[in-house]
Amino acid sequence: MKLLVTLIILDVVLIIAPPVAALPPVSQTPAMLAAARAAQIFAPVFSVAVAAMAAFVGWHRRSWSTAILLAVALVCVALSRVNLLERVFAPARGTETAAITSFHDVRDTDMVIGVEIGGQSRAYPVRYLAYHHMLNDELGSTALLPTY
Repeated sequence: MKLLVTLIILDVVLIIAPPVAALPPVSQTPAMLAAARAAQIFAPVFSVAVAAMAAFVGWHRRSWSTAILLAVALVCVALSRVNLLERVFAPARGTETAAITSFHDVRDTDMVIGVEIGGQSRAYPVRYLAYHHMLNDELGSTALLPTY
């Protein structure tokens, strides 16, 4: 039973490691980001194995505590299949472009990321990108992904 509890705790850590590593206050290193990516890849397989073990233990013990552990393990299976980074940093959707003269939300003092391709230009407010972190866009026939 202690082994099962330990494995479920490890499963939760594997699931929450990628979003925690991506949070802005966390000092990120290449090793940390590699570990978070490995956790994101390994978590679904590990979650299914832990859930199978919890089901096996629950079948033999049939107690409330094993039923609760099985429920937590099944929630971990579901969460391991969800990209939590997309939940933390929701990509911008349904954006519209406008001429700078008709767009009143950008002040003269705001920082922007500017792109010019083939005589066409676009400016992305850093304040907006800092919230969404990325924006799928197209300028002419070129696909863009400005990020901040």
